[in-house]
Amino acid sequence: MGMVRSAAGREDARRVQPRARRNGLVVQKLPEETLVYDLERHRAHCLNRAATLVWESCDGRRSVADLAKALQEQTGLPAEDVVVWMALERLAKAHLLEERMRPPGGTGRYTRREVLRRLGLTAGLGILLPAVQSIVAPEVVQAASGVTAAACFSNPNANAGKCCIDSNPRRICRKVFRWGFCIGAAC
Repeated sequence: MGMVRSAAGREDARRVQPRARRNGLVVQKLPEETLVYDLERHRAHCLNRAATLVWESCDGRRSVADLAKALQEQTGLPAEDVVVWMALERLAKAHLLEERMRPPGGTGRYTRREVLRRLGLTAGLGILLPAVQSIVAPEVVQAASGVTAAACFSNPNANAGKCCIDSNPRRICRKVFRWGFCIGAAC
C-alpha cells in the first residue's frame, strides 16, 4: 500500500469508510492495550492504544480523514492519512475488519520506518504508531498437553497419545521405532 499521490486519489481515499469486525471476537480492554481473541481463527491479537482507537472508530460511517483527526486528538500523532492506512493494513491482516481496505492507486505496504520517515518523526515516537501483535492460540486440548515435537521425539514412551503443540499441530505423539513423531489422527 503505497502513498496516494494525486489530489483525486487522496480525495477517494478519504471517502473510504472502514468497518471493524465485531462478530466471533472476544475483546478485553486494558489500560494501554486491547486484547482480541478471534474465535473462528483461534488467533489472539494485542492492539496498542493507537490501533485500538482506529479499530473502535471503524464504524462504517467515518472516513479515513475522520479517523486521522480522531487519532490526532487522542494520541497527538499527526492527523495524516498514512497513519490510519498503516493501522487499517495491520487490522485487515489480523482479520479485524469486515473487508480489506486499500488506498486508491496504492501499492505496497506501510512499514513503521516508512511512516516515521514520511512524517518526519523520531524513532522514539514510533511507539505511538498503530501496532497489532498476533499469535496462534493453541486449542484447549493442545494447551493442556504441553507436548512439543522435541519432547515427543525424545521421550515417546511418556508422551505417546498426547497432542502436539508446535510441529504438526493437532497431531498425536506416536512412537515410531524408538523415536516419537507428531503424526496420526488429529486431536
